[in-house]
Amino acid sequence: MCAILGILENNNIEKFKYALNLMNHRGFDHQRIVKTPFGIFGFNRLAIENRDKNIQPLYKNNILVMFNGEIYNYKDLIDNFQLNANTEIEVIYELWLKFGKDFVNKLDGMFAIAVYDKRLYLFRDEFGKKPLYFTKDGVFASEIKAILPFIEKKLNFKALSEYLAYNSSIAPNTIYEGIYKLPAGCYYDGEIKRWHDFNRIENGELRIENCIIEVEKFLTNAVEKRLMGEVEIGSLLSGGVDSSLIAAIMSKYGKIKTFSIGYERYENYDERKYAKVTAEHIGSEHYEINYTKKDFFDEFENVLFAMDEPVADSSFFAANFLAKHIPLKVVLSGEGSDELFLGYRRYNEFLGFFDAYLPNKKWLKKYLERHPEDIKEWEIFRRFFADEPVFRGINETFFQKQINKALKKNAYDVEYKRFLKGWGSFDFTYFDLKVWIGEVLLMKLDKMFMSNNIEARSPFLDRNLVNFVFSLPEEVRGKNKWIIKEIAKKYVPLEIVNRRKKGFAFPFLEWLKEENELRIIIDVNRKTKIFNEEYLKEIIKTGHKRYKQHLWTLYLFSRFLKREFL
Repeated sequence: MCAILGILENNNIEKFKYALNLMNHRGFDHQRIVKTPFGIFGFNRLAIENRDKNIQPLYKNNILVMFNGEIYNYKDLIDNFQLNANTEIEVIYELWLKFGKDFVNKLDGMFAIAVYDKRLYLFRDEFGKKPLYFTKDGVFASEIKAILPFIEKKLNFKALSEYLAYNSSIAPNTIYEGIYKLPAGCYYDGEIKRWHDFNRIENGELRIENCIIEVEKFLTNAVEKRLMGEVEIGSLLSGGVDSSLIAAIMSKYGKIKTFSIGYERYENYDERKYAKVTAEHIGSEHYEINYTKKDFFDEFENVLFAMDEPVADSSFFAANFLAKHIPLKVVLSGEGSDELFLGYRRYNEFLGFFDAYLPNKKWLKKYLERHPEDIKEWEIFRRFFADEPVFRGINETFFQKQINKALKKNAYDVEYKRFLKGWGSFDFTYFDLKVWIGEVLLMKLDKMFMSNNIEARSPFLDRNLVNFVFSLPEEVRGKNKWIIKEIAKKYVPLEIVNRRKKGFAFPFLEWLKEENELRIIIDVNRKTKIFNEEYLKEIIKTGHKRYKQHLWTLYLFSRFLKREFL
């Protein structure tokens, strides 16, 4: 795991070193800069595999290669293709010589790869686990902050509309005009092109009884391959069934360390007692971290810096604090299970619209339009009555009418139809893999843990497991994560398996109100005049009753604006 930076046709080595050092947190073990006739390339390394080798950038025969991530099958690739290679970077170089840009299809891992061979090529893994940003004039980096010294900062209002809708800009946009985010499963050679996408080919022969066995096999293999490395590997443990199952499977390979976070005096949010139940059951060496209001505000600017661009998931802050207290280089996490196996309760609500029939939909549509409400439920029923797609992402916050009201002339229509495939409930999974997981959860794992020199790996988001899930008949996959719960019964206590789903949340709104922090939303807006102030006041006044996530989205963006543009 590391940071990569490259700039074509530029000889300002001092500015380059400054930009590379902005990403020192991604790798303390080694730094190397290579000057070539076609540009400057730099690398900060967190050594996990082949710690004494694997030196990057690799510059050979006028071809330059470097990457950030892990290639789990690199040893198999050496054997299968008889490659003259010993390390991951050498495997990538040798595969490039054999297959050109199609080499990426051979890789099993998480990665952001840069190849210069007469021109620049950039590649990103199919989930988007490793970030990769670029400009169209030849600058690329693992993080936006390393590109900012080379451009003039300007706000991207199209990305702002996406951020209000989905808590983040959506690739290829970033919040900065002129800086692009390579979408998951894509490569760039002057144009963005797709090398991978998930597909749904139903296997009608799959039955419930063999489905559980197969998912367990895929998940066990996914965990096992992610234990690759020459360093100790631990596990995050929230107290929910997903992280508990991952930790339990890990513990079959030896005693592990587990880590959880909680909030004293806020029992509603604190799950440490459940994490402790699993830790005792699997015999892990367990560590508990307490997160306070003081920690939240003390670390706020540091988290903004690590984020790169605003991502309105409050759990970034708790994740960053937890990572600060983990004395390891690698941890496993449970992201992806809810989206693959429909674990969120809101999925059930959306499923209810599939078979719903109302003979008076047109009349009800007109009634709703005559009696508008600024709430999500009103918008959901409006879509249903208007025969529009009802589901537009599990993390949709501001819907389009609210975006238009908030931004007025600065508003853009948010494109969502590209994430809908007509696959029934599997649309939920595809959409959320691309948006909620790809743009939010995986950026939390990368940015918050890499800011503390830790690599986070997510076994549920394994290509083989995900492809298998997309092949399941609707009635076999079912809902409420039943498959995962059946598997978990073999590994963790029933009180963990049967617990009601709880998100990774903390009392951020209580803390913001206690410190009168919400005033910053209005204060910043009076300087920038980006938002409709009257609507902001309405949201703040109504607050927790209706707009909790809206408030966080606006507050975080206001802090970002204050930091970067004021």
